[in-house]
Amino acid sequence: MIAVTAEQLEQAETEAADAERERSEAERAYAAGRASSSAYERHQGAEAAAHHAVVRARAVRADWEAQRAAREARAAAGEAAAREMAGEVERLAASREAAVGAVALAVAAMGRALAVLGEHDRLVRAAGAALEVRGLRSAEDESTGVNLDGSARIGGVKWPLVDGASVLGLLLSGEVAGVLPRHPLARVRWAPYGGVTAAEGRDAVLDLVRAERGR
Repeated sequence: MIAVTAEQLEQAETEAADAERERSEAERAYAAGRASSSAYERHQGAEAAAHHAVVRARAVRADWEAQRAAREARAAAGEAAAREMAGEVERLAASREAAVGAVALAVAAMGRALAVLGEHDRLVRAAGAALEVRGLRSAEDESTGVNLDGSARIGGVKWPLVDGASVLGLLLSGEVAGVLPRHPLARVRWAPYGGVTAAEGRDAVLDLVRAERGR
């Protein structure tokens, strides 16, 4: 059954009333003795049009009444369900509140992590700048010096830049993959940002984080 609006019902009934008026006028004209072929044709056409319009209006109203009854039944069922599910609603509200609180804590922790990762990246760059001032530029056979991208090697230890945002992004994708492996976020491929050593620094931090979590 196609849904019928109140406007459609009103239009169908208006058209039926107009067709009935036209039928009555044509009938009066025909009965008044003006039984010309045109009057006859008008009367016959008006009869057919009125019959069609009235039948259509009745069908539209029947559909509208049936749909109204169904709507009222659904509304009553919905009101009953709302009353009966008061306990579920309370649990839903508490669950959403807990979820929002957990997400708020996660966002705050993510903000702190981004700040700390950014500070680490800044310190690496500062160390590279200090080596640059000393005229120490890294070469493959040198244990201390600044690299072209600003990362540092000190005492044989490489200190790469860190793409902090993708550290968190990759960890999030890993968490999602463990719960919802088919979710698009679980399949995101995070392109490195900041050059090769920023990706190396990201991966180094990720390895350390995973090791820390595995303890």
